[in-house]
Parts: sequence; structure tokens; C-alpha cells
Amino acid sequence: MKDKAWDYTILACNDNSATQIQQIENFITSDVDLIMVHPSDPNAIEDYLKQARDAGIKVMSWDDAMTNTDLNWILDNTKLGYAIGEAAAKFINEKYTGDKKAEVAIMNYPQTPILLERETGILNALEELAKDKYKVVAQQPALDAQTALANMETILQASPDTKIVCSIGAGGDIGANEAFMTVTGGKIPEDMGIFSADATQQQLEAIVNGQATRASVGFEGSNKKTAAAVVDLYEKLLKGEAFAEQNLVRPLTVIDAANAADFLADYK
Repeated sequence: MKDKAWDYTILACNDNSATQIQQIENFITSDVDLIMVHPSDPNAIEDYLKQARDAGIKVMSWDDAMTNTDLNWILDNTKLGYAIGEAAAKFINEKYTGDKKAEVAIMNYPQTPILLERETGILNALEELAKDKYKVVAQQPALDAQTALANMETILQASPDTKIVCSIGAGGDIGANEAFMTVTGGKIPEDMGIFSADATQQQLEAIVNGQATRASVGFEGSNKKTAAAVVDLYEKLLKGEAFAEQNLVRPLTVIDAANAADFLADYK
């Protein structure tokens, strides 16, 4: 955006819909050209997004299939969760048996509908693909790494044989990896693994360095590629280009030891 000499404002609503509504209202008053919103509560902001569009502002939603938008840049979150669970199930089938079941912790965030969809996808894949070779010993909320670390430490106290974690996002992955690195003294056993989404730089570094993170489902491939894709969509919206569908579904890419170094290079 800087290269295009665009002015921009980035605000966090801290998962508070009242705060987000006020932010949208302020953007409308400021007569911005485009608003992209990652909804805290999609139903709570629909009318305010309509007000923005009525004022001639282009509106783009991140992750939610909204009604009062020009474009929704979305994930099939159940499919994303399934891809996470599929990678974990493959690992479980290689390392565990019906007599030696994997103890699995789920890092979730069911308060947010799309993240509940991811968790559902994870659980469906595990049940379909690794049936009788695992048991879920804990399901804990973990949007950020610090919360995930604390929750993972609690899980390991109650279930010290927990070696598999499936996380709906980067925070749960990073926190669980830190907990595993501490409890193992950095010597990660071959039957320990974390499977997640987002494929951030820190997650890819963990994969490349042989830590507990084994695979993460990414989208465009790196934050740089995602940013470039977003700005390209902004430009098309601002130029008035029409999209064939209101919902543009993002691609899914499983990043693991086989390809993590290639994607990591894009972060440098």
C-alpha cells in the first residue's frame, strides 16, 4: 500500500463487536474509499457495512461470507480443519496403533463460529482417518501463544503422555511447541507432533529446525504473498472491477518438512 502511496489505518477491535461497530462508523464518517473487516460478530455489523456501501465505500470481509459486502475473501474453514486433522491422522497412523493410542490435545476457540468450524473439521478427519488409534484428552482455547503455553502446561500436568496437538491457528501451535520444547529439553521424540493452520514464519522455522511443529496448513504460502494478494484485491475493488462470485475462496497448502524451507525463504 505504501508503494501505491495509499493512506491506511489498521485497528484491532479485540474481538469486541461494539468496538468494531464504532470503528466502522468512524470510517464511514471519515469517508474512506475501502473498508476490510475481520468480523467479531458477523450479524452485529451487517447493517453498518450496508451503511458503508450506501455511502459509496467498497467493503471487503476477511473470513466471513457476509451479505453487505463487495467481496468476501474466505476460507472453507471446515475443509481447512479437515486438512489439519488429515495431516495429524497420517502422522498418528505412522507412529501409533490401537494398542498404543496417541493422546491428542485440541487447541480451539469455539466462541468464534469459523474457528468452531475448523475444530469440527479437525475432529472429523481424526475420526475418519485415525479411528481407534487416538483419544482426545483435552480441548482448550488458544488464540494466542501465551494462553496456549499456559493451557498446554496444564494439559501436560494432567495428561503427561500427550504428544499430539491439533490447533486451529498459529497461537496454539507456537505455545504448544514451546511447552513441548521445555518438557523435552529440546529433544523432540519422533512420535510427538503439532498440526495447525496459518504457516507463519515462526511455525515454518520450527518445522525446518525439527521442533514439535510438523505441519501447518497455509494459504497463499507466506505473509508476503498474502499481503500482495490482498492489495491486488483492493486495487480491483477500487477500480470497480466485477468479481464472478461474491465469495472468493482462498487456496489451502499443507506445509511440512518436505517444502517448509521453500516457503520460509519468502519471509527473508
